[in-house]
Amino acid sequence: MKRMTMAATALFSTVLFALPASAKIISTPSKPIVAVDGSAAAKRVCYYEDKAYSLGAMLQIGDNTIVCQEANDYETNGALRWFSLNAIDTSNTEISEPKDGSVKTYSLK
Repeated sequence: MKRMTMAATALFSTVLFALPASAKIISTPSKPIVAVDGSAAAKRVCYYEDKAYSLGAMLQIGDNTIVCQEANDYETNGALRWFSLNAIDTSNTEISEPKDGSVKTYSLK
């Protein structure tokens, strides 16, 4: 009888301590859910020194002038990128020298 009581106590203890270890199973989905902020994707800007510049913006960097233009000329709402003013077609560009010597004005047509 004593052996049966000890066996029953051992079995009861094993079951009692095994239950909390296997009580909760958490599974994750097989495909991750991706969230995208659409407001940032709609902005068409060129970045220079952590500042955003819009289409047509020109920056003088040393002796080089860069222009924010469409990356692909066949897209109307595609990405923008910086082009060197020397690299784009300047046949329709009008450059006017200032009378007071302060700022040159470029006009792309």
